[in-house]
Amino acid sequence: MKIGIVTSSNDMLTLFKFLTKYDHEYVVYYDQSHQFYGDQTFEESLLNVQSWIDCLTKEWVDYIILPPLYELAILCHSEPCLPAGRWNEESKKNNKKLISFVNAQDDIKNKILPLFQEYIMKECFAYSLVGKIGLLGDFADLQVAEKLLHDLWSTYKITDTQKSIRKFHFPFSRWAKEVPLRKYFLAKFSFSSMMVNRVVKEDLKYFKDAMVDTLIPLNYGYFNYQNTITKFLNFKKIRFHKLEKIENCFQQLAEGLKFKAWSYWVKIMYTGHMDFLQREKKWMRLLQRGKNISVERLKVESWEVVKKISKTKK
Repeated sequence: MKIGIVTSSNDMLTLFKFLTKYDHEYVVYYDQSHQFYGDQTFEESLLNVQSWIDCLTKEWVDYIILPPLYELAILCHSEPCLPAGRWNEESKKNNKKLISFVNAQDDIKNKILPLFQEYIMKECFAYSLVGKIGLLGDFADLQVAEKLLHDLWSTYKITDTQKSIRKFHFPFSRWAKEVPLRKYFLAKFSFSSMMVNRVVKEDLKYFKDAMVDTLIPLNYGYFNYQNTITKFLNFKKIRFHKLEKIENCFQQLAEGLKFKAWSYWVKIMYTGHMDFLQREKKWMRLLQRGKNISVERLKVESWEVVKKISKTKK
């Protein structure tokens, strides 16, 4: 099976902590030129994701794994959910492009692997204790998170156990906190750095005070700090479902979609430069299964550069 992965930084590479166990071919589109998606507006990042999906489709991938909220935006929403108050002319033009992309290309939707959707529905919602959800994310993620997640919990049927809880909140109550620093930590510090752990714990105090019962990260990079998070939180009161749960969802999807095992192979297509990835040897060792395989690297032109060149030719 050939699987494509779209990322603008090292956050999506966290998935290789379990993907290396499975013999598939992986094509990673590392969009360093538009780093980081979370610091830009959601519509701009979604347009970039759209262009990289087109590129991966030309690589004949069978399925594509996207950053969490971009997956939900394409799979679960009938039209792009842009933040209110941003309707200038360029926004309207971009919105038309996104609507045509989201609505017209059902064959593209069939290629998107609903990994984060399965994680939320089968782990986070299903095991919520009192229906109080905490969201950790970047600027762009929190712009649209509530609207996207609303589509999921509107179709969610609460379990018999949840029905029996008198104080259970449904629809779910939500608390959100912007945590932009963690993606920078992935490039500069170790996962067990004292300073990083201190910052993580400071962020978590907000959710302790709000008395949420389930914590949902809107970025896979947060799973690198799952040990710090779970040690700081009391699992009986606040649940953070670790990367193992994501792996369980991947296994179930692989069985349901009948993934065929191939040889393990990684190809990285990137814009910009690879220094950000190569400087931290731990990421390359992770992709290489220690150093057992070589990672193929291919620099590609930025989508915007290609667009400008095509216009000048006309």
